Amino acid sequence: MAGPRLDQFTGALIGCAVGDALGAPIEGHSRERIAVLDGITDGYRPYGRHPLGQYTDDTQLTVATARSIVACGRLDGADIGREFVKLWESGEIIGRGPVADRAVKRLMQGVAWEDAAAPDDLPLNGAAMRIAPVGLWNCDDEDRLAEDVTVASIVTHRHPLAIDAAQAIATVVAHVATADAIDTPRLLKVAAGAVETSSPEFAAHIRQLVDWLEWSEDAALEAIADTAPRPKSSGFGIPAMAEPTALAALYAFLKSPRDFVASVGRALRIGGDVDTIAAIVGAISGAHNGIDAIPPSLAAGVKDSAEILDLATRLHARRFP
Repeated sequence: MAGPRLDQFTGALIGCAVGDALGAPIEGHSRERIAVLDGITDGYRPYGRHPLGQYTDDTQLTVATARSIVACGRLDGADIGREFVKLWESGEIIGRGPVADRAVKRLMQGVAWEDAAAPDDLPLNGAAMRIAPVGLWNCDDEDRLAEDVTVASIVTHRHPLAIDAAQAIATVVAHVATADAIDTPRLLKVAAGAVETSSPEFAAHIRQLVDWLEWSEDAALEAIADTAPRPKSSGFGIPAMAEPTALAALYAFLKSPRDFVASVGRALRIGGDVDTIAAIVGAISGAHNGIDAIPPSLAAGVKDSAEILDLATRLHARRFP
């Protein structure tokens, strides 16, 4: 086991932004529609009126969470909430999820951060998509990790499955940041163990990835998608639900754990909520392989790359001075 390096912190935050920005223009597209695209990881595609390399709320909320941790030196739910409110009040937020939108608007009305999210709201993936900084921050403290993930999640997402998806992803980020090599059965055992008590069925699905990784990709993705209700659509895609998003991200990473481009490319071709899946995969792969594994043109070309690098550097320095 090795301690986390600075380049792993920068790799995780830049990797998240890269995956998100590559996926933003094709978010919601079916697997079939994406299959005909060439050079999906070669460079950034036009995304509305935004500049090339524009990312969405996945990265915006990840950066906001990291910024709060750096400022406070700990996970502070109230401060994270204030960072989120700034994005809404300024109009900067892009592609806001409905669960987060409802919670942040309640924060703006003066509701306490612990109460802004409804526990019976949808189990969407909005907590898991932004949780990488918490995994990095607590990569050497398993007990604290679980507590901090809950704090970071319930600012906007209080459904138990939404929190547990974030727990699984943060646990994986912490694990890969301190592991010299990826042992797939061990990684999945650790991830499943993080949610075993609260979500035993989800934990069982995480363990099943050992088998699904040996199936054909289409069959494995069908099995992953079937872990949650799927909306009617004209093609295959993973919806923005917490459990299948987390499973799809782990699948894409574990198929090529040493290859950032291959992992993110596979995530982008899954279909559905691909910007979120690719953002999570990019954060996990970057946390393990470091920023040098990310093509320089993508790392430098993503929006606010210099600011994100600086933030990751400050996050590392604050936690491991």
